[in-house]
Amino acid sequence: MVILKKLLKILFVLIVIVVIGAGYLYFRLNNNIENVLEAKDDWRSEVLEFPLIFAGDLDYKGEEHIRFAPGWGETNSEDYFSYVFLWMLEEDPKLNEATLENIMNIYFDGLMNTGAITNFSFFKDIPETESSMQKIDDNRYKGSIKFYDEFFAKDMITLNADIQYQYCNATEKHMVWFYLSPKEINHPIWNQLKEVYLNINCN
Repeated sequence: MVILKKLLKILFVLIVIVVIGAGYLYFRLNNNIENVLEAKDDWRSEVLEFPLIFAGDLDYKGEEHIRFAPGWGETNSEDYFSYVFLWMLEEDPKLNEATLENIMNIYFDGLMNTGAITNFSFFKDIPETESSMQKIDDNRYKGSIKFYDEFFAKDMITLNADIQYQYCNATEKHMVWFYLSPKEINHPIWNQLKEVYLNINCN
């Protein structure tokens, strides 16, 4: 009986934590910030503010603007987990290969561990993300991000990444573009990702 009471108490505490977390998540996701990324009507839109609720260790100030391909959450879709997000940051993130690898590891580890909590998998051991980046030029990197998809596939997946930096004079913000998809670079989904555009003239 004593053990049962303790288990019920633990369960109650966990439920309270999840309810509070869900409320906080809803509040953070339902802001009034207009998405600066333009895409087709069936591309879902989302805007987050830093610090990101699932990756608080990323010490930036600014916003994340996201556009999800229509089949983003469908593992059998040609555009599964294909999306674009743009960071509009107050300060120069001073990107390099090691910094980007660390950023992506923190980002996806946090995202998938948050997914485990929202799925009530409190004690699930999520494998750590492994990112690899290569510098193409001073403002562009390409690479791969291997992580555990807790939301949909429930398995390891690898995203190909094309990451680009620009400074926007109009907003005085540092812009970091993330184009991500598990499909190879020559797949048609990449043309669709690159069609997502900024509705601000930065020149």
